[in-house]
Amino acid sequence: MSEQTVAPPVPRRRRGDVAGHGQIVLRPRAQILAQARLVGAALTVPILAAMLWFSIPRGTWPRVVVALAFVLAIYLLGWYLVRSAQICISHDGLIERGVFRRDNRVPAKRIAAVLIVDVYRGSTAETDRQLFVVDAAGDLLLRMRGQFWSVEDMDTVSAAFGVPVRRSEDPVTWRGLRTQSPELLYWFERFPLAGGLSVAGFLALLALVLILLMSPEVFVLR
Repeated sequence: MSEQTVAPPVPRRRRGDVAGHGQIVLRPRAQILAQARLVGAALTVPILAAMLWFSIPRGTWPRVVVALAFVLAIYLLGWYLVRSAQICISHDGLIERGVFRRDNRVPAKRIAAVLIVDVYRGSTAETDRQLFVVDAAGDLLLRMRGQFWSVEDMDTVSAAFGVPVRRSEDPVTWRGLRTQSPELLYWFERFPLAGGLSVAGFLALLALVLILLMSPEVFVLR
């Protein structure tokens, strides 16, 4: 993977600037939540609506309502976790608040370089930008994925500390990135089969929970 060192982009004042504190707060793309709402509604509303329609005459509608409340609770939890994710930039360094982990504090003195790689999206010619903030030893300090962060957000991080920005000259595939720089990737990106099985297992567990919630035995008082 050939790289070239480019000049950091000129930082621009962002809407997330915190006046008087010299901080910038970046948040994931707003489209993520909108897409999640559309996908979730398309997958669940028709099924649950049909089940509710047929369950009302039979008097079993409380089970469907419980299942609907469970799905809604999962969505609200996911919405809260995504909304709380952010990257806070200050003169002292970075603070990353991820979706599933505690705050990741990165002192400015540890930041040695920024790596930018464009990765092909599946088998198409479209690409997603991936940004990696590393220390002098090449260890990963911060990761930004183009699926969740805008190019403007990545440019803001690249220019924040005046460190060298190295960008891959040509896009690469995920397989190529796994081969050349596996230490920069999440575990489910290094082992896509295990990641796929984990997702399938979670969906199967979710389906099992819904089946149990809609089972008549759940509403039987002993």
